Order: sequence, then structure tokens, then C-alpha cells
Amino acid sequence: MLDIKMKTFCEVLEQLYKKVLSGTILEDDSHDYVFYLNPALSNQDCSAASSLEWLNTDAVPCQHQLPSIRVSTIPEAPVCVKRHSQMSDAREMMLLQLTVIKVMVTRILSVETEIHAKEKYRDVIKILLQSNEIDSKLICMFQNSDKLLSHMAAKCLALLLYFQLREKITLSNSWIAFCQKNLSGYSESDEAIHCLWTLTAVMKEIFKDACSEKAEILKQFLTPFDSTLEVFYDSLFAQHFENCQNPSRIINSLVCFLELLELLITSRIYLKLDCRSQRILFLKPSCVLNVLTWPIQAFVKRKLIIFIKKCLLYKVGEDLCRGSVPAVISPDHHLDTDMLALANAVLQAVHLGLLKTLSVHRKPSCFGGDEVQPGCAYLCGPDHVILRAASLITMKSLEIKFQSDTSTNEMKVDLHRFMSELLTFLKPHLQPSLQLHNPCEWLSRVFIEQDDDMLEAAKASMGIYLKLTRMFQTFKEWFWLERFWLPPTIQWSDLEDHDGLVLAA
Repeated sequence: MLDIKMKTFCEVLEQLYKKVLSGTILEDDSHDYVFYLNPALSNQDCSAASSLEWLNTDAVPCQHQLPSIRVSTIPEAPVCVKRHSQMSDAREMMLLQLTVIKVMVTRILSVETEIHAKEKYRDVIKILLQSNEIDSKLICMFQNSDKLLSHMAAKCLALLLYFQLREKITLSNSWIAFCQKNLSGYSESDEAIHCLWTLTAVMKEIFKDACSEKAEILKQFLTPFDSTLEVFYDSLFAQHFENCQNPSRIINSLVCFLELLELLITSRIYLKLDCRSQRILFLKPSCVLNVLTWPIQAFVKRKLIIFIKKCLLYKVGEDLCRGSVPAVISPDHHLDTDMLALANAVLQAVHLGLLKTLSVHRKPSCFGGDEVQPGCAYLCGPDHVILRAASLITMKSLEIKFQSDTSTNEMKVDLHRFMSELLTFLKPHLQPSLQLHNPCEWLSRVFIEQDDDMLEAAKASMGIYLKLTRMFQTFKEWFWLERFWLPPTIQWSDLEDHDGLVLAA
């Protein structure tokens, strides 16, 4: 009897999946569809076995006959996979339920879905949210040892949360309480990572949306977690990596949180909200920069320094939210103050030896793997991504600082100090060695492989140069600046009246 019910259940779900995937209008009662989409889990039981008990229990509505959704024969429709046990049956069924929910919400959010089909899907999802505590059940699945089931539950929950935000449905208290509990401090548990991943997924959906209420939706979403995220920030970056019992867990938490932090800063730049969580990097930048001194894998430091670079260049989030943010940023003096705080923190870290902590030696990158066979010589150069990022964060931080009310003497001291630090860091990795008669040669040598970074480096160099030349008056100082910043092929006449900018030479 159980096998017959399971087979019928799977057939209905497969037919439903096929219809939703093609955007077909659903003919039956919405409550019948909800019956099949409801994961058979209690808050206390996260195992797949509970679905078997649910199908076999006398308490199930329509115990002798499942709700009467018509099962039609569709050419080339998926067929239930051969199963080796009832447990695998239950697992496949739950994965299919989650997949159908995910596709249905995606169809609701898509502008390509036919309006009548979309209304029916919306009705089904609303009933599912109201009557079955779906949020609590998906949260329960987070703790499942089956990684695929756990990941699918997280993806499904993220879409349902976004659907609630779009439909102005209040987020469930169970979800908010779950996040607040697990992000109230760093702990070596998977629950915190699932919270971070889900928060990030919802924010990505918000940025992809073309609706005009994007800022209001994001504010509604972030408000319950505003103080919680700051607490987690403080707790995570206060860890002593060398003393951690599970280094891989803290690395996973760090990578997940950096992705969320990137979206928070993206919203800080492009959406005018009043959330403290958007500013935590700028309020406490040294916490993040200290990670570069941890005895941690090189790829984490690489990810972190690129993240800092994108923040200083106002390019944070552009690869995650391409096409969804305005091309021109309106003036924001508060954001300028925040960027100055980050720039000062970077310069302080460089002064304390930050560049010496960066590993710029990379393994060979080859098709099929990075292991060099015995007897095969392979010369691998430095990691130019790190060289470019370290150069850019130093130069851009100098430019930002010099644009503030900085005295002439302080600018001269800072220029000598930090450019000397940077050149000392670069020289061992640039072969052939830099020639002393042309110090600015490093600019083209470092950035020659990346046009975007080359342009940003040139802009930062010119910004520093112009600021200093307007401050210095004597010919000797002007001559020194020209030798330091301008290549021999560039003359003053080339810069005069260039792009409408007249230099007061």
C-alpha cells in the first residue's frame, strides 16, 4: 500500500513539475497542489523517514485516496528513478518537492510567465506559506546530513523569503529567530553558514529585480538583522585563527560573510538606506584587514584584498548585480567619509607591514591540474592579481586621503613613505628589475595585463599628481614630482588642456 501511495505521489509531482517548468496553467484546486508540495517533516524530525510515516499514517487527510489531481500521460515525461529502498524514495520525493517549489516561485517572479498561470502559482505558494509552516520545515532541513537536501532547502527558502518580501508578506518569526540566534556570535556550526548563504541569496534576488521599490524591500529585509550582523562581524573577526579547532569551518564562515558584506556595501553605495549593517566595514575596517595577517590560505587573502580593492574603487558588487545598479552615483558626503576611514585604515596597515604578509607566489595553472610531473621543469611567476590589488589599494587610499584636508607637509611625508613601501614590495617580483632612472616604470609593468586596473591606477596616479602640483609652488618641487610620476615620454604640454582640464603650471 505504501509503495502504491509513494508511486502515485511521485507521478503527480513529476506531472506538476513538467507543467510548472513549461508555464502551463494549473486546472485543479490550489489546496490539492499544496498537499503534494508540503514537505513531510515536523520541527523535531528532520529525517527522510518521516515522509514515509506521513504517507502511511491514518491521520493523513484523504487516507484512502490522495487528492484528485489528474495524472495525464505526457510524451517524454520524467519517470520515477529506480529506487533501492524506501528511504531513497523519501529523499527523491523531498528533493522533487523542493524543486517544484523553487521552479514555481521562479515562474512567479519571471516576466515571461503568462499572467493567468502566474496568478495560480502565486495562489498555491501563498496557501503553502500560510498553512504549513514551510519556513520552519525548511530550516529543519538545514540540519540534514544529506548535503544536497540541505542545499536545496536553503535555495528554496531564499526564494520563498524573497517572494514574501515582494508580496509584502511579513517574514516568519521562526526564520528571524533562527538567524538572530545563530548569528549572535561566531560558532563552529553549519547553521550560521546556512544563515549567511540564505541572506546573501535573498539580497542577490533583490538586486536582480528591476522593480522601483528595491530600496524599501531591502530595508524591510535587513532591519531585523541590523544589529545581529554587527555582532557576528565583531565575533568572527575577533577569532584567533591559529587556535581554532576547525580551521576549515572558520574559512567557510569567512568566505560566506565576505560575500554578504560585499552586497551590504553595494547597497550602501547604490541604495540610500539607514542601516548600520551597511557601514560595519567602514566603522571597523581594521577587523577585516587583520585577517591578512592570519596564517590562513593564500586564496582567502587574495579574495579579501580584491574585496578591499573593489570597495575603494566603488566597484563592489558589480559582478554580482551587473545591470541592476545605476551607472552614475549621486554625491554622498557620508559615503566619502566612510571611504576616507577605510583608506586611512589601509594606509595604517601598510605602514605596519601589511604588504610583507602577502604571498605572491602562485602554483602553475595548467589544464587538467596544477601538479608538475617529476622531471618537468616549470617556471611560475608571481601572482599578478595580488600585485595589482596591493598596488591599487595603496594608491587609491593615498588619493582618497589627499583629497581630504591634508597638509602639504603630511602629503609629502605620506607620498615618500607609502610609495617607498610599495616599490620595495614590488621590486623582487618584477623581472627584469626596475631601472632606477625611471621609477614610474613599475606602473606599466604591474598593470600591463589588465586594462581596467591599468586605467584605475592611471586615474589614481593622476589624481595624486594633480593634488600635489596644486599644493607645491617652487620649481624644484615641481621638477621632483615630474620625475617621480610622469614617464619620460609624457611632457607637461601633453597634459595641458587635456579633456578640458587645464593645469595651472
